[in-house]
Amino acid sequence: MARPSRHILPAILVGATLVSACSRDDETSMRARLAAWFALDETLAFSAEQGCAAGAFRLVHDQIGAGVPVETNVSGMLRALPARGVAAVDDPDLSPDKVMIEAANEQRSIGMSMRRAALEARTCMRGPIGAEFLRMLVNPATVFAYETTEGAVMLVDRENRVLLVAIGART
Repeated sequence: MARPSRHILPAILVGATLVSACSRDDETSMRARLAAWFALDETLAFSAEQGCAAGAFRLVHDQIGAGVPVETNVSGMLRALPARGVAAVDDPDLSPDKVMIEAANEQRSIGMSMRRAALEARTCMRGPIGAEFLRMLVNPATVFAYETTEGAVMLVDRENRVLLVAIGART
């Protein structure tokens, strides 16, 4: 019986790595991360490719979990991010788009990371999720949240109990 080549194991490992690299995220792992912060109900839409992931989820209620510091201004959010890795802004005068602009003005690297995640995730926003993302992005009633480990932009429509998540390429 012939012995397998010593090059087969490295080839299998490389192949497995390439297969896992084909998708930025999967729905199960995204839901698992989000469950620490939001009471998730059904998945409304999900899409992932190598450079992005986007998901829309119905929420059980409109509250954000205690693990996410919800600040009333961008400065507060930027102060909370280093300690927690996640923070939100709930300011009825600021749309999520304006939050990202103010964040870029205060801390350019973090603000640009937020904007990059939102832009890169557009590829994964097929169908109604893209239109909904744009609607929520400019609506001041939308709560903006950001998570630094995955670079996830999260938009919460409390009135309709919907969470939209956008993640760009890993950096």
